[in-house]
Amino acid sequence: MIDLDTIFRSLINFKNDRNEPTVTQKALLKNFRAMQEVIPDPPEEKVYKNLYYFLYNYVKDCTHDAPELPSYEFAKSYYEEIEGSEAVLTLLEKVKTKQPYVGQDFRKALKMYNEDQNVLRFERVLSNANKIASVGMSVGFGKNKRMLRGTLDAIGYLAIETKPLQQDITGVKLESQVVSVEEADEVLNEYERVKKDPVEALGIYTGLTQIDKKLKGLKNTELMLVAAWTGHCKTTFSLNMMYRAMYSGWNSAFITLEMSHAEIRRALYVLHSCNQRRFRKVCPQFKDLIGTLKYNDVTYGTMNDEEEEFFKIVVDDIKNSPDYGKLYVWQPSQTVTTVSDVDFKARQIQQEFQADGRDLEFIILDYITLLGNDASTRTQDYNQSLNNNIKALKRLCLTFNNGKGCRMLSPFQVNRDGYKEAKKNDGIYFPTALSNAHEAERSSDVVIALYVNDDDRNSGMMKICNLKARREKPFDPFNGCINFDSKYIYDYAGEHEDNSIKNMELILSNSE
Repeated sequence: MIDLDTIFRSLINFKNDRNEPTVTQKALLKNFRAMQEVIPDPPEEKVYKNLYYFLYNYVKDCTHDAPELPSYEFAKSYYEEIEGSEAVLTLLEKVKTKQPYVGQDFRKALKMYNEDQNVLRFERVLSNANKIASVGMSVGFGKNKRMLRGTLDAIGYLAIETKPLQQDITGVKLESQVVSVEEADEVLNEYERVKKDPVEALGIYTGLTQIDKKLKGLKNTELMLVAAWTGHCKTTFSLNMMYRAMYSGWNSAFITLEMSHAEIRRALYVLHSCNQRRFRKVCPQFKDLIGTLKYNDVTYGTMNDEEEEFFKIVVDDIKNSPDYGKLYVWQPSQTVTTVSDVDFKARQIQQEFQADGRDLEFIILDYITLLGNDASTRTQDYNQSLNNNIKALKRLCLTFNNGKGCRMLSPFQVNRDGYKEAKKNDGIYFPTALSNAHEAERSSDVVIALYVNDDDRNSGMMKICNLKARREKPFDPFNGCINFDSKYIYDYAGEHEDNSIKNMELILSNSE
């Protein structure tokens, strides 16, 4: 059983006999943030609560860009100056004898500790409910004190007491009386947390500056549709989002109803070979090859010796970097895949990620139009069936992971009339291009439209516009660049080197 002493040992900066930290400040801060996710409230025991708030306020009061956890020496001297702190000083000496954990080991230790505590809390609630049903029990204090007795009172007590327990287990608040002191304090704390760490408010970037500056990424519970006509790079855009999410540390699943598992996997590694900022550092000797590998050469085994050597470095970089996110690719084996199938598979992937201390945060579904319908939503009207699927996927974004939510992106086929209008209007779409499925505009949070004509293909360009942005002001239409050989999409005039990749590396550095 993991005890609180071990948890606190993994949060305080102790030194060894050579006066060197036993755990780095970066690892300590990661541990502290992990603890706040799993144990958001201080422990009930007074001495541990005292130490908890000492650590919390120490980090909160850091004014510079790199918050720190206090050293054992500072904590000890602090409490030695305060009368009546003997219990805390004794606790510090106990904590000092424990073995610290970091990273995934610490997250697992937290989970084990939390599960033990939740079992004890649940057993207490059940015991009290049984007592209420059989002999009665007094609850509350002062003027709120009352006697509960009988089965109905026991059921009501059980419902009230298990609600906060469920929230603690899932880490998600799904209901509350928001006009209260507790909720008001949470709103201010949430604001201060985002103010100090703006990365918390960011979503998954597209890597295109004109989009990311306006939309600030795809955020949790949001559904993004990438609308275009057949062959206009809907899947290619989705693959780029998949890659940038992986590189930025997000944990994703790519559900492919059109391409094979092997094609998706191959695309990821080829896209990584286009990362100028990364491979100029990792292998500057191959700087001229960055962004030049062709997807088809990798597919057919026709790279030259130098390209093969560079590609092996690219593959090894993904294989060996602990900072990249997880990516699970699923190619369904059944003929028809429904939203229920997607939901069930996502939950399976979530369980696999959780075994590694992670959550499934982003789902790419390629693509909505190829989904079948569950029996309960199946109709003879194709457009109505499509609308039902879009609504169901948005609902999945909201309810996934016990209400914690996830992000989702899917390509979407525009109607023929909308495509004709875009051809006449320099590749700019109007919302009427979605009129065959009104839920595409109603249920989605972001709709991005792509247009590529023959001249664009020859020049490596694509028109990108914004049909909907629920939370932000839509971005203006612009021309993005695309390397059709590698499938890599980037900013015009090479701006992706200084902006999108730099932004992703900022996220990585802040999450460490």
